[in-house]
Parts: sequence; C-alpha cells; structure tokens
Amino acid sequence: MFFACEMPQEMQPVELNPIIESTLKLLTPSFREKNLKLIKKFGSDDIRLRADKVQFTQVLFNLVMNAIYYSPIKGTVGVSIIEKGKNIQIRISDEGVGIDSKIEDKIFEPFFTTKPLGEGSGLGLSVVHGIISSHKGTIEHRPNKPKGTVFILVFPKL
Repeated sequence: MFFACEMPQEMQPVELNPIIESTLKLLTPSFREKNLKLIKKFGSDDIRLRADKVQFTQVLFNLVMNAIYYSPIKGTVGVSIIEKGKNIQIRISDEGVGIDSKIEDKIFEPFFTTKPLGEGSGLGLSVVHGIISSHKGTIEHRPNKPKGTVFILVFPKL
C-alpha cells in the first residue's frame, strides 16, 4: 500500500520567470561541475499562473536536476517558457541517452528509478507528476533530437 502525504497548497498568482531564474541559480554549481551549457528562452517577461511557489520550485528543481544528471559533460540543458493560446508551456531538455521505450510508462511510478542504488529514491518524477496534476497541468516527455529527453509541462494561464 502506498501512502501519499499531501502538502497544503498556497495557490496564488505567481510570475514564472523569477521562480525559474532562482531555481537555475541554485543549480549553478551542478551546471559548472559538468561544464554544461544552459540555454534559456522566455517568451515574455510577464508570464503568470496560479501556483504554489514552493511546490512549483520543487517541480522545476527536480526536472532540471534530472536533466543535469543525465546530460553528458559539456552537454546542453534547455529551459523554455512560451505562451500558447490559453496555456503556458515549459520545456526542459537534456542531451542524455533518453528514456528507453521499455520503461517510459513507468517513469512517473513511485520508487521507480534508473539511477544507481543510493543516487535516487524513485520519488522525484512521481512527486513532480502529483504537483503538476494538482496545479491542473500536464507533463509528458518526448525524445530530444538528436539525443536526450524533453519534458513538456502545460499549465492553464491566469
């Protein structure tokens, strides 16, 4: 049996760019350690959505940390935000080996991990998925051409 603990949410209008910038700043040492290039693309300066700032930061931190982890040394990690109609789309990409088609339906399951023992709990993407769902959003992944993975998050605009 799996017990989920729900954190109380403080949903309020938030500006996305500063949250993403501060999350990326927290991860600067990890980018430097692997000599990774970060490519950021923000569609506009004032993209807002209704979110719990702490939980949203947790989602971004986890997805970017995974992108860093799976990226090769001197690889590129991309973070972009665009407004598409009534939605906001966030894309986080890496140039790692990608997600094997044999396991892609399991990646959001609690305790599933591809990381070596002691390096991952298998809870990251399951928590990310739960937070995104509670924010009325969706998450999916696609291959990043020519290699790697892109996670695509879609949220309703304010």
